[in-house]
Amino acid sequence: MKKILFAFVVLAFVLAACSPAATENPAQPASTEAPAQPAATDAPKPTEAPAVDPNTPVMGGTVIVGTPQEPGTLSPLLSSATIDDVINAFIVEGLVTMDGDGKYAPVLAEELPTASEDGLTVTYKLKKDIKFSNGDPFTCADVQFTYEAIVSDLSGASTSGYSDIEKIECPDDYTAVVTFAEVYAPFMRLFAFIVPKGAGDLTKLDTWEYNRAPIGTGPWMVSEWAAGDHITLVKNPNYREEGKPYLDSVIVKILPSRETGVQLLGTGEITVLWDLTEADIPTIEKLDGVGWSGALYGYGENELLVLNFGANDGSAPADPSKAPHFALSDLRVRQALQYGIDKQTIVDNLLGGNVKVGTTVLPAGQWACPQPASEYNVEKAKALLDEAGWVVGADGIREKDGIKLSLKISTTTGNQLREQTEQVLVEMLKEIGIDLVIDNVPSDVLFASWDSDGMRKKGRFDILLYTTGGGIDPDSHLFGNYHSARIPTAENEGAGNNYSRYINADVDALIDDAAFNPDQGARREAYCKAAEQINKDLPRIFLYERMVISGYREQLQNFRVSPGYADLTLDSQNWWLKP
Repeated sequence: MKKILFAFVVLAFVLAACSPAATENPAQPASTEAPAQPAATDAPKPTEAPAVDPNTPVMGGTVIVGTPQEPGTLSPLLSSATIDDVINAFIVEGLVTMDGDGKYAPVLAEELPTASEDGLTVTYKLKKDIKFSNGDPFTCADVQFTYEAIVSDLSGASTSGYSDIEKIECPDDYTAVVTFAEVYAPFMRLFAFIVPKGAGDLTKLDTWEYNRAPIGTGPWMVSEWAAGDHITLVKNPNYREEGKPYLDSVIVKILPSRETGVQLLGTGEITVLWDLTEADIPTIEKLDGVGWSGALYGYGENELLVLNFGANDGSAPADPSKAPHFALSDLRVRQALQYGIDKQTIVDNLLGGNVKVGTTVLPAGQWACPQPASEYNVEKAKALLDEAGWVVGADGIREKDGIKLSLKISTTTGNQLREQTEQVLVEMLKEIGIDLVIDNVPSDVLFASWDSDGMRKKGRFDILLYTTGGGIDPDSHLFGNYHSARIPTAENEGAGNNYSRYINADVDALIDDAAFNPDQGARREAYCKAAEQINKDLPRIFLYERMVISGYREQLQNFRVSPGYADLTLDSQNWWLKP
C-alpha cells in the first residue's frame, strides 16, 4: 500500500501583551525624604520574558526548491511540461483550483461558479481589490482576455471547454458571465489560471516578456532567471494577504539529477526536492531532518510509453496513415511490445513493489476506469512479430524489407529511475527480437514547444518515456492527449498533446459526448469505453501508476503536496522556517 504523508502544521498566533508602564499619581505630592530601602526579603523578582510559541511563524528567510528539470516557459499559455506548470503556480492564480484535499475551491472567485438551469450560462463572482504584481487591478476584463488568449492562434493551452464558449460578458468589474454554445459538463475546471489583459499583443504571444516573468496575483514574482542554474522568486508587493508571504524569497535551483537533489536535501543545501519517485522513499526516510509529502495527482498518473504512429522524421503528419511509422503503425508490433514487457518485474525490482502496475488511462478517483492488466507473454509477442513479417536475423534482431526493427526510446537525462527502466526494457525487448536504443535528451528538449522544434510536437521520435495523467477532470487530459483534433501539426501550429498521432473516431465521439453530458454517470461510462478502446489501440503503454511526491527539510513549516494544480506550491505564502 502506498504511503502518503501530508505535513500538517497548526499555526498559533500569540499576541504578547506589554506590561503597563508605572505612572506617577499627580494627586500625591512628591516626597522630600530619601526613600526607605526595602528589606532583603522584599527584593523584587526579575521579570521573565514572555514565552515564545514555537509554532508562531518567523518572518524572513529563503527556501531553495531543487528540480532536475528546467522550465521551458512560465506562461500557462505555452507550457508543455509539468515543471512549467509547477513553477508557474508560485506566481499565477486562477478563479478556481483544486485544494489540498482534492476538491474544487475558489481562489480569485468569491465562491464556486454557478450554472443556469439549462447549463448554458455560468456566472463567476470575482474578489474585489485584487491587484497583479505590477499593480494593475484584477477585473472581469482579465477573464475575457484569458479566454481570448487561450483560443488564440499562438496559444498551446488546451481549448477543451473554452472552444465551446460563445461569449463572456462583464455586467460589472467583478462579475463574469460565461455563455456556452452547448452544455460543458466539467465547467468547474476552467480558468485555472488568469492572464492579465496587459500581458501583451495576442499576435505576439510567443515572444511576450510575460513568458519568462509572468504577471500574477500569487504570492511570488520572478526577479531573476539564470538559464540552466536558478530562478529567483521574491514577494509580490501587491499580494492580498497582509504580512504574507512569510519568507523573503524562493529560489528554484536547477539540478543535474534527482539523485544529486537527494544528496543536497540530506545536507540541507536545498529545502525542497521536486519530483521524487516511490523508489526514493526508503532513502528519504533515512535522512535526518527530512520528510516527504505525496498525493495522487487528480485522477491518477502513469509512467508510460508514448508510441509514434507517424513518420519519425519531424514531418508531423496530421494523418499518420498517409505517412506511417515504419513499425509502430502496425497494431501487431504495438501489441508485441506490450506482451514483451514484464511490468510487474519493473515494479518489484525498481520501485520496491510500492506502486501498482499500469492498466488504464484513468486509474484513480471518482472517474477511475479499471481495465485488465496486460499479459506478459514472450511467445505471443514473437508470434505477432512473425505475423507482421518481421523475421529474426542472424544477430537476433528482426528485419523486414531490409530494415532492422530498431527503435529509439527517449526520456529526460539525469533521471536514474527512468534510465534503469530503459535498460530493463532493452533486455526484455531484445528477447523478442527488438533492438531498443536509448537516446535521452535534456527536459527542455524533450518537452520543447512547436516553435522550438520540439521532438514530441513534431513527432521526431519512436518511443517516449515520461509521466502524465488525468487532472482535476478527465476531459482535458483525454481530449488533449487522445482526440484526433489535438494532433500537433503545422496547420494548428503545434496545438495539442496527441503525440502518438492517434486517430479513432469512436474515441473522439466518446470524449466529445462526455464533455457535453451533465449526467455524471453517463460521463463516466463514456470515459470507461474510451479507456477500453485506448487499451485495444495502444497509442500508449502504461507501465505503472505514479504519485506526486516531494521531499523537504522538516524545518520548513506548512509544506504539503497538493493533488491538483498547485503541486508543491500549495499555500506557499504560509511557508516559514523554524529556527
